[in-house]
Amino acid sequence: MVELLRLKKISIHDDLEKIVLFSSYPNLAYVDGRKKALKHKIDVWKELRDRGFLEEDLKGKLNLKNLYTDSQIFPDFMFKSVIEKRNGKRSKITGGEILELKDSAGSGIASFNSTIPTKYKTLEDIEKLNGVKGNLIIKIAELFDENSKRKNWKKYKRHCFYLIRTNKNRDDARISIVDGVFFETLPEKILISQMFKNIFRRHAEKYNITENIRKNADEVLDYLTDHTLISFSQDIRKSSIKPRLRIMAEAKKEGNPHWRYYKIDEKTSNLILKVNKNSEKSQEIIEKWMKKKNIKISVSKIKHKNDGNFIVFTYHLN
Repeated sequence: MVELLRLKKISIHDDLEKIVLFSSYPNLAYVDGRKKALKHKIDVWKELRDRGFLEEDLKGKLNLKNLYTDSQIFPDFMFKSVIEKRNGKRSKITGGEILELKDSAGSGIASFNSTIPTKYKTLEDIEKLNGVKGNLIIKIAELFDENSKRKNWKKYKRHCFYLIRTNKNRDDARISIVDGVFFETLPEKILISQMFKNIFRRHAEKYNITENIRKNADEVLDYLTDHTLISFSQDIRKSSIKPRLRIMAEAKKEGNPHWRYYKIDEKTSNLILKVNKNSEKSQEIIEKWMKKKNIKISVSKIKHKNDGNFIVFTYHLN
């Protein structure tokens, strides 16, 4: 992405889909916006056609009337998995990162719709999260990912990243690829349970619910932790409708990497990762790439208000 920005082949103001497609195709196992991709002159099915797949066969296999529809479900993109090698032998499956786009005309981050941002998600999580459409992601990714037949392909934890842009139409726009852990400062199961406890406590205050019932409710609500189960439509006896809870999330200011407290410069492209045992390796890889491409990237650290230190790799745009 940085190299294409430097060569002016993409702009920080381009559609986020275009930025990802131009930077990452054909390393993608899943593209949600297939119609949008075609507008940018990228045919996501070309790889399969080159391998001999016919359009009608693909429609039948995927149960799609039109291969170029946007599914509008999570995630926006998923990369192909890779097999790590240890001692010269193929070892565990890794890669397959998930990338979700968040674009905003203002300085805040766009809401997370129908999903809680986390560091990891498995394909099984994504399948549950998307209900009837969830299986489509699996079917498409299976066709593009050569490792899809491996035993743990659906079960291993895939690292989630979020491509965030703020002030998208202004000169002070900035764009960042952000590690999902930046938003997951509390585990999802605690977050969901606490949300229902907060709702119940407001009811308890309004309707004078006794302390004994409040205590029992708190114990019960400790078990409401699974976002994927909560999001299912509920079939209730004698009801003519099936109510469904749709959980959305909004980033607080401390969960916005572009908040002024974190001092991310304007007109920059950034990669923001949690500082851990892999940070030095990440920095080493990027420094080698910088030397090879003769591109300057600055390295700094920010202290998250709720979750320790993050390392920031920054490319300043001209």
